[in-house]
Amino acid sequence: MSIDSVLTTSFMVFVSVVGTAGNLLVIVAILYKRRLRTIPNYFIFDLAVCDLLTVSLAVPLRLVEVFQPGLIPCGVVIAVNILFDGLSRINIVFISIDRLTAVKFPFKYNLYMTNRAVAVFVASGWTIVTLFAILPIVGVGSAPEEVLRHNHGLCFFSTNLSTSYLLTFLIGFCLFPLILATSINCFLLKASHRQLRVIHVQQVQVENSVNTYYRNVSAMLFSGRNQPASTGQYNRTFALKQKRVARMVIILVGFFIVLVLPITIIDLVGAFGVSKVPPAVTKIAVCMIYTNAMINVFVYAGFNGEFQRTFVEMFQADFVCKYPAV
Repeated sequence: MSIDSVLTTSFMVFVSVVGTAGNLLVIVAILYKRRLRTIPNYFIFDLAVCDLLTVSLAVPLRLVEVFQPGLIPCGVVIAVNILFDGLSRINIVFISIDRLTAVKFPFKYNLYMTNRAVAVFVASGWTIVTLFAILPIVGVGSAPEEVLRHNHGLCFFSTNLSTSYLLTFLIGFCLFPLILATSINCFLLKASHRQLRVIHVQQVQVENSVNTYYRNVSAMLFSGRNQPASTGQYNRTFALKQKRVARMVIILVGFFIVLVLPITIIDLVGAFGVSKVPPAVTKIAVCMIYTNAMINVFVYAGFNGEFQRTFVEMFQADFVCKYPAV
């Protein structure tokens, strides 16, 4: 086995182990902490499930296919990779749309993004991508027989899928989500600051109107104005929370774009047969896309205080259970 193959395999094993532990940690944290069960985190939960299945199922299947060709049908390996890769990208779009709604319509967000809306998003994503992924298994979208006979046992998209199916996947489930997520997050970078200024102006207006009301009431009944302060504090807390969530999502999507774009370009170039990409570059791009399924937990832990505190609580609770004070 060549050095680059050893390095690639070792890295994929590392991604599988760390990614499985990390995504399980995120899933358990959301189930463990009621305060984490919010609309944005429901999308993050679904993304963590997809990433968990990627690193715990898709990556091992790829490794088995490399070391034991034919042990697992190539169609199954490809279908699993298409399923979880497509779901991961669609979830990034859902997360971006959720943040776009929060920034664009901050005071109607709870009206638009309900539990039912999340369920519709998630169910539609899983249904569409699952149906698309299993098409080659039932004979729709697989490469012509003469191509399959001469693919030398290689379990690649380009050697086992028809050009039309591959282009549909690359454009519809890879390139389009990339463009959409990039566009939305470019808007978020600008709009989040503008939205905070709008909230501040509305906060001042609310405080002024409430202050006027209480001044009139206090002239007749009593003095003291606690309500305006609590209203202002609520709006400030809301604004800061939206800002923190927007920052985390922008970083999350930024990593997604950087890690997914190379393999998307390579696959598109290969589908059109324009040029040959060096195998070493392809292996690096494959490692990058699997890294995307591992890295999200570090984004949550590094840029979301609520996740940080929950992780600490979970580890402390586990430590206390194992080593109770005497």
